[in-house]
Amino acid sequence: MDLVVTGGTVHTMDRADRRAEAVAVDNGKIKAVGASEELAKLVGPETEVVHLAGRTLVPGFIDPHNHFSLTAFQPVSVDCSVPPHGSISSILEAIAAAAKDTPKGRWIWGWGFRHWQVKEDRPITRWELDEVAPDHPVCVMDKSCHACYANSAALKLAKIGRDTPNPTHGKILRSDDGNPNGSLWEAAMDPLYGLSLQAHIDYQGDQVTELLRHNAMRHLALGITSVGDALVVPEVVELYKRADERNHLPIQVHQMLGGNGFFAPPEKASTGELGDGNVSDRLRGGTVKIFMDPVFPSPALIRYHDHGREERIGERYYTQEEVDRLVLDAHSRDLQLAVHCLGTWSVEQALNAFERAQKEHPRPEPRFRIEHYSYPTLAQIRRARALDVTAVMQPPFIITRGEGAITMANDLGGDVRVYPFKTMLSEGVRIAASSDSPCAPVEPLYGLSCLVTRRPHRGGDQIVVEEAVTPLEGLRMYTANAAYAMSRDNEVGSLEVGKQADMVVLSHDPAAVDPEFIREIHIEQTYVDGK
Repeated sequence: MDLVVTGGTVHTMDRADRRAEAVAVDNGKIKAVGASEELAKLVGPETEVVHLAGRTLVPGFIDPHNHFSLTAFQPVSVDCSVPPHGSISSILEAIAAAAKDTPKGRWIWGWGFRHWQVKEDRPITRWELDEVAPDHPVCVMDKSCHACYANSAALKLAKIGRDTPNPTHGKILRSDDGNPNGSLWEAAMDPLYGLSLQAHIDYQGDQVTELLRHNAMRHLALGITSVGDALVVPEVVELYKRADERNHLPIQVHQMLGGNGFFAPPEKASTGELGDGNVSDRLRGGTVKIFMDPVFPSPALIRYHDHGREERIGERYYTQEEVDRLVLDAHSRDLQLAVHCLGTWSVEQALNAFERAQKEHPRPEPRFRIEHYSYPTLAQIRRARALDVTAVMQPPFIITRGEGAITMANDLGGDVRVYPFKTMLSEGVRIAASSDSPCAPVEPLYGLSCLVTRRPHRGGDQIVVEEAVTPLEGLRMYTANAAYAMSRDNEVGSLEVGKQADMVVLSHDPAAVDPEFIREIHIEQTYVDGK
């Protein structure tokens, strides 16, 4: 036996929620789970024995919706997030400092900006960026990843000017004279994203895959042993292949294939022209990602009026016929669908498409996914259960976006629920928890705290407290259910004999401490394949 971890609380997260005291590992797989006294008999002269001393062992955390390839470039980009910044002037100072240390002509990539959180309460303009970085193309990503802010050099390289029309599913914002002001929404940012991404890949040369390895180690330090990259464009497909060849992926990455551009329709992925993304044990695929509605200017929503009247408002990416075709193309080729839905209208479209696809091409276990699913109606929750849809949701949004979601739900009326985790569980919907990093904090224990307390980190009123869940219900969302969402439930997600020994040692048992203390629990060790 290679390893025995003993003397603590083991939450196996198997279907019976069985608890144990020890786990034995051999050749990267779990060989036994049980009492410490029983597993002590398996200890041989070469066995490594780890004494938990009362600590808690859980399966490795799985983040099935995480923009891993974006955050990998944060160390070579400019932090424009709020906080630490509080104003546009502070962010501009940071970009100016980066420009001084960057060779002329090279792209500067910023990340994390949120215009409604800065003192000025507005976006950065192209002319402000021109002033601090006149010799560099600059692209600052909005924290939502649904917009970017560019200077004149970047707009010129992307061939975006006064006469450039708005692309399908996007908008170029303009000043009074008709010229672009630097703000690009949704698909309008695709050229900037593609150019700046490829440039940064080229700048790093042979070291670019080291950025992925470094990001993986950062995730491992948080107890995360697998991630699903929520949008993989062709440039990233090639980057991941290089990293895999060099053994620079110490965690498993599940690719969700998109189009030729961040928000481009995934037509080639849906028809199988790009392959399925399955490369190796570390680099997996089989999933197609579809954006159904935008952040800017508004998600696709349904406003409910008296006497059953419904009003469809906001924006959507596709007609019902268009999304039906994309879903059926992928589904009929045994590919999984992960559909981004922020609003109730987009959820309705996704459920319609799933229902039609399953009717025309029945599959015993299609594993349909709806990403976000922030404020569905009870009828939509029940319909998702009937179609066996997994809801891939982001617990940190309870805190970071909860007040806005309450305002949204009140405006829409009807039976709209705000991050209704408890209701969805009681209705039998499978929920997988994720971060959507960098859009929200990546730490699973932070998300677990949000699920259980529904209280802001710095105090304040709880957000729809009746939708709080228990610690074990939350842990299941980050382990077994997340594994199911990534079609890995036969390999990881629970500590059971035959599964991979992906495990995390916690300083305390989340199910035994005061719920307010969960955010203080430490990750003490992370194991992948028993190492």
